[in-house]
Amino acid sequence: MAPLLLAVPATVNPAQAFGRLEHRPAHCRVVVGGRSLACERLQISANGSRGLRLRFIGDDQETGGSYQLSFVSLDGDQGSPLSCDNSGCRVNSRRWSATLLSTSWIRFDARSLPATRMAQGRCWIDANTVSCESHSRNVAGISAEAQL
Repeated sequence: MAPLLLAVPATVNPAQAFGRLEHRPAHCRVVVGGRSLACERLQISANGSRGLRLRFIGDDQETGGSYQLSFVSLDGDQGSPLSCDNSGCRVNSRRWSATLLSTSWIRFDARSLPATRMAQGRCWIDANTVSCESHSRNVAGISAEAQL
């Protein structure tokens, strides 16, 4: 006779954020390799495991393509800045900072491949501004800033 397996769903810690905030900021700018680009959207995603992805998305008028600049960080000492429920996510902290784990620069113009790198840097929220800065060996610094 085969043994009986009992499956019990894992409980979710309600203090951990899981979800995504999508925002169209009035002001959004990224700087990659010394080149400044305007961005149209900011996404802040939490996966419930203390990780947070801040993604700045825009169009590159020079190449006719689009881009995504992502920063991945830990929640930080203060926990996640997101508060999510069935109706969506919102920023619940106007003072937050965290150490950066990696950056990813993706251009969608058939001339570039995605580039993801381990990086040093920080992301932070100060009042109504979301900012990230990163630098890694032999690669120009990358930064982004958007208004909430």
